[in-house]
Amino acid sequence: MFIGENLENIRILSGYSRKELADKINISEQAIWQYETKNMMPEINKIHQLAKLFHVKTAYFISEIKDNNHNELVNKHAIAFRAKNQQISIKLLNKQYYQANYIVMFTNYIFKYLKLPQLEIFNLLKIIDSELGQIEEKKYFIKQTARIAREVILNNKQNSELLFSLEQLGIVIYEKNIDNDADAYSFWTKNDMPYIVLGNSKGITARRHFDLAHELGHILCHRQIQFDMLSNEEHKIIEQEADLFAAEFLLPAIEFKEDFNKITKKSNPDYLTMIKEKWQVSIQAMAMRAYYLGVMSNSQYRYFWASINKKGYKKLEPLDEDIKLPRPVKINSLLKLLFSENIITPNNILDTFKVETKFLKDICNIDVNLFLKYMNKEIQEENIISNYFNIDKYR
Repeated sequence: MFIGENLENIRILSGYSRKELADKINISEQAIWQYETKNMMPEINKIHQLAKLFHVKTAYFISEIKDNNHNELVNKHAIAFRAKNQQISIKLLNKQYYQANYIVMFTNYIFKYLKLPQLEIFNLLKIIDSELGQIEEKKYFIKQTARIAREVILNNKQNSELLFSLEQLGIVIYEKNIDNDADAYSFWTKNDMPYIVLGNSKGITARRHFDLAHELGHILCHRQIQFDMLSNEEHKIIEQEADLFAAEFLLPAIEFKEDFNKITKKSNPDYLTMIKEKWQVSIQAMAMRAYYLGVMSNSQYRYFWASINKKGYKKLEPLDEDIKLPRPVKINSLLKLLFSENIITPNNILDTFKVETKFLKDICNIDVNLFLKYMNKEIQEENIISNYFNIDKYR
C-alpha cells in the first residue's frame, strides 16, 4: 500500500508545494493530492522518480517507517527562526518545522543506544533562576543571564571554545543548509532537549560565534515564547534581546573595554583587527559594543562606519578567511563510536529510515565518508561495551 503521509512529510520537509512537486515529475497537482490524501498508488516509474528526487529508498513510500513520529517532537510555536526577511512564507516555516522534527527524530535514534548524562544546561538554568528569578527589568535580566552563562559555559576560556563548550553543555548542534536569507534557528523539544541549527553558507568564524550566542540567548531567555505568534514589533524586541545577550556574552564589558582602550586609532576598522583574533567577533560587532559601552565617541563611530563602507568590509573583514571555522562534532563522533564498536551499522540507519546517505547529508549533515567507511562492515559482537550502551531491548 502507498503511504501518502510519507510523501506529504518529505515534500514539505524538502520545501516543495504540491504544484512544484507535480512539475518536477511531470504529473498533475491533482495526482499529488490523490497520492497524499487518498493513498492512491502511483505508477512504479513515478515512485522511482520520487525516490530519486528525495534521495530515499522506494520502500520509503510503501512501508511504515520506524520512529516516524516526528510531527510530535517539536512544538511548532517554539522554533526561534531568524532570517533577514521577517516576512517569511508559511511554506518556509513549515519546511524548517518538518526538518527540525526530522533532526530530533534522527538524534533520538542515536541517543537511544547511549546512557546520557544529566545535561549541564539544566544546572545553568537553576543558577539563573536562583540568582535572577525575582528580576523584572528585562534588559538587566538579559545582561546578568549572559554574565552567568559565560562564567559557567566558558569558565575563563576564549570564544574560540564556544561551539565545543555548548555541545558539552548538552545543546545538540547541527550545521546544514537552511535558506539563503536565514542565519540559524533554535528550539527546545517537547522532552526538554535544546537544539541549535546553524546555517553553513557564511563560513566565517566571527559570524558563527554571534549566531551561536544569539541562539543561546533564545534558549536561556525565551523558553516560553511562541515565536510564530509574535507581532512584527514583538519579534523585533525579542531579536534585540537575543542580540544584547550575544554582545554581553561574547564581549564582557570589563575585559573588552580594557582591550579596546589599548587601540590607538579606535575609528579605524583595521586597528580593531588587533583584538579580533582574541575575541573572534566581527570588528563591526566590536565597534557597536564599544559605542554602547561609551568607549567610542559619536564622531569616531560615524567615521568607523564610513570606513567600513569605503573598505568593503560589510561582507568580508580582515581575518575572516584566516580564522578556522568551528563545526559541530558530537553527532558524527557518536556515529563513529557506534559504527566502530559494531553497535549499529550505516545500513541499519539507512534501512530504518528508508533513505540514502545524500538525504541524511542534506537534512542532518552526516559525514558521508564516515558512512561509506563502515558501510560494508557487519556487527561482530553483541553488547561490546555494555557499561556505555543500552542496546538489549533494541535487539
